[in-house]
Amino acid sequence: MSELNQFQKTILNAIASEQEETVQIAMCQYKDGDDIENLLYNTTYELIAGIMTLIDGYTNDNIKLDIVDRLTGDRLKEKPFIELHDRIADFIKYEKPK
Repeated sequence: MSELNQFQKTILNAIASEQEETVQIAMCQYKDGDDIENLLYNTTYELIAGIMTLIDGYTNDNIKLDIVDRLTGDRLKEKPFIELHDRIADFIKYEKPK
């Protein structure tokens, strides 16, 4: 396996940090008897939203990413402009369906 460049390390470490923070918050909030399915939905929601916030450039001043479709050249955040961390809530669950 080849060595990662500094940019790759920065991004992957930032994602790892998001995961660690999300898991620690979930562990602190969990109480015996809590619905584990809701905990999992909430934890994964928070992690994904955190990664979207990172991509949007709000977590780390040195990171703002652009995701581009290699076939069409379309950019994920343009036409229309979106903030991924705001729009992700329309697509993923934070609690189990009722």
